[in-house]
Parts: sequence; structure tokens; C-alpha cells
Amino acid sequence: MIYFRYNPGGKPGMYVISSEGGRPKRLDLDDLDAFSRDGKWMYFGSNRGGERQIWKMPANGGDAVQMTRKGGGRAMESPDGRYLYYLKKGAGNKDSLWRLPLEGGEEAQVLESVLNNQYAAIDRGIYFIPDSKPFSVRFLNFDTGEVMIIASIPREPVWGLSVSPDGRSLLYSEFEAVRSDLMLVENFR
Repeated sequence: MIYFRYNPGGKPGMYVISSEGGRPKRLDLDDLDAFSRDGKWMYFGSNRGGERQIWKMPANGGDAVQMTRKGGGRAMESPDGRYLYYLKKGAGNKDSLWRLPLEGGEEAQVLESVLNNQYAAIDRGIYFIPDSKPFSVRFLNFDTGEVMIIASIPREPVWGLSVSPDGRSLLYSEFEAVRSDLMLVENFR
């Protein structure tokens, strides 16, 4: 299956289509954050209950189940499938990282600051870019609770951070230049 965001006639939505072709089917969700590790569930943020919460829905369609009760968005399941990580607005209107045990239990804050959804959970910890200058990629080690600076980032980071499955490579994006040009075109028809 191929899942994608589409905006036909100015009405954005999430769609799914068979990888062999056919007609796309609109899904009853606003946006898609991630799939569960086993591929059976889709996690997404929605205001369908009145306040922005995280929900999950079977990947092949069906009824959605509300996961969070105190807000959240941009969800990702832990590699072992035990936790759901997500972002919530914290102090200074900055995103903080939280986790919720998928087998039941209370949510807990993991990190005070994460910039632009830039975090990636692995078995040993979480790589992230905090919302503070100077920018850097950091690693929260679950065993020790220590946060280490992995690399300094010379320019402002943009959306996106991921770690390769073997944990040997990390990918992030940054602005190389932010600028605009103003041009005058004479005798334009």
C-alpha cells in the first residue's frame, strides 16, 4: 500500500492506494504521523475530540482509537513497540517530548525541548535537536540518563531527523541560505 497526502479541489486529506494501482481511497484522518513497528496501525494527530490528541487507526482502515488524553502530536512508536513518543507544547511555547506506555499507564516527559519534530528513537536512546542556540544534535542515553552533544550544527536546522536502521548514520536538514530576490520585469505581457 502507498499512503499519501493529496489536495483535490482544495480539500486536503490522506489517501491510500494499492502499490499495484487502482483508485485511491480517502482515509478518515487529518494527517499521518507514523506507522506502528509491526505495520498494523497508523498514528495521527487530530482535533476530532475537540482538543488536539494522538489517535491510532488500523492500517487497513477501521475505527480510530484515542491514545493521549492531555494533548500531543507528531507521534512515533519506540523501536521495541513499548512506548509512543510525541510532542506537546511546553514552557515558552516550545515543543517538549513525551512518552506513553502502549500497554497502559501515565505519560511522562522525556525531553524539555525539541526543535521542529527533530527526534529519532532507537533502542539505546533518543537523538534530537533542542530548540536552543547554538544548534546541535544531541543524544539522550536511556541507560545513564545523560545527554551528549553528538555534533554542532553551523546553520539553522529545518524539519526532519532520522537514524539509519543499523544506527551508524544520522540524517538531518538545515538551511544553507535564507534569502529572496526582488525583480522588476518591464514590458511584461
